[in-house]
Amino acid sequence: MDTIQALKQVIMFKDVPDPVLELVAAVTEELTIPAGATIISLTDTPGALYVIRNGTVRALPADGRAPPLLFGAGETIGEAQFIDGEPAGGTVTALERVDLLVIRSGRLADALAGQPEAGYEIYRAIARSLAGRLRRAFEMLAFANDRKDRS
Repeated sequence: MDTIQALKQVIMFKDVPDPVLELVAAVTEELTIPAGATIISLTDTPGALYVIRNGTVRALPADGRAPPLLFGAGETIGEAQFIDGEPAGGTVTALERVDLLVIRSGRLADALAGQPEAGYEIYRAIARSLAGRLRRAFEMLAFANDRKDRS
């Protein structure tokens, strides 16, 4: 499967036009991570968006109080750090061999220079993805609080 087709399989990019995905694909790196290896550590500032093609990863938040999150094929990690360049604030580890597509923010910015419409499409897709995650987090908090109130 070529990179454009792989990107189209990801919910975040499903509505992004092909010409824009071609720009993204041109700067995308393929990376294979062995089981047990750390993909992102607590203080890393990867400035990259990771698309999981195959495999499963575990994300452990820095505070240690929140449960680990699992992400698999077709999902993305690193959106916030991609946007703001801040440290990861958690650790992401491969639970099995993981094949990734890596989109580095600097390389993408260079590819999008002079193409504001393409930049709009990509960053809108990322913003929508983050908004969806935020909504789900609020729903989960509301559900947890509702269960707590009933007990």
